[in-house]
Amino acid sequence: MRHKIKASIIGATGYTGLELIRFLAAHPRVEIVHLTSRQHKDEAIGAVFPHLSHMKARITDADHKTAARDSDVVFLALPHKAAQDVVADLHGTVKLIDLSADYRLDDPASYEKYYEAHKHPGLLKEVVYGLPEIVDHEKIAAAQTVANPGCFALLAQLLLHPFKGQIKHADIFAVTGSSGAGKAPTEGTHHPVRNHNIKSYSVNTHRHIPEIVRGAGISEAQLNFVPSSGPFTRGIFAQAFITLASPSSLSFSAGEAAYAPAPFVRAMDTVALANVMGSNFADLSFKMGTDGRILAQGVIDNLVKGAAGTAVQNMNLMFGLPETEGLMALSPLYP
Repeated sequence: MRHKIKASIIGATGYTGLELIRFLAAHPRVEIVHLTSRQHKDEAIGAVFPHLSHMKARITDADHKTAARDSDVVFLALPHKAAQDVVADLHGTVKLIDLSADYRLDDPASYEKYYEAHKHPGLLKEVVYGLPEIVDHEKIAAAQTVANPGCFALLAQLLLHPFKGQIKHADIFAVTGSSGAGKAPTEGTHHPVRNHNIKSYSVNTHRHIPEIVRGAGISEAQLNFVPSSGPFTRGIFAQAFITLASPSSLSFSAGEAAYAPAPFVRAMDTVALANVMGSNFADLSFKMGTDGRILAQGVIDNLVKGAAGTAVQNMNLMFGLPETEGLMALSPLYP
């Protein structure tokens, strides 16, 4: 393709929307058409967010049908539940990438258990789950609408997926930064409380669990998942202790081998959040424990690999571009 991809972001002023702007603005094959937000109608993007003062774009309140009409692809960076009707309106008329949780699950009963009754259950099986490291690229490329994974779910699946079919039990402890809670402050995300604290929440009830068990090929009874909040802004650090049905050195080596062709997965001896911040990389480490369990560790930037970066990766596949297009130019921020 020679022309630039016309892209719009609905809900452009949340943390995920801002990361989409950063990556799409750096993408050599993309032209940003609409940046929409009800809260900042007809304001220059740089007036609202001074770090984007170099951009001439303005925020509008264009409706989703107008954005779709003017675009080749629309990114939905809307809150959970808010994207359901938008996807139902636009599915099949424009390429869509939904970053909410609204279409990540293909089973209406699972969605209702972890969220609420879905308003458009018939669409759940038509939307393709977009985790390029474990989902067939041809399936993503052929999709009209792609559901981006949850950030915890993405990293947990990367840790477990190499051992799919061999897992007897998995225990995952994962710590996320405050940006994972979004822009609206709450008692639990307020900086004076969070800055000196670490706490667990939604233990074995987190809404990303159905994504994790589906990707790993296990049941909920085979998983202990302890999500926690940490005193930092960006990133997720996760550790998985994986008990295999039949431990072997061959099973262990499957960890790194599974991602050899994946350009954004880097095999490391140990992992550190500072090495991936601002980038679409996932750093993973797989070791054999003395008790025969696999010790898997991983880090991602929750706003990039856990959201906007994977969304752009999916867009590249949907338009027949290399999955790395526009994503490798922005290296991790260090220190």
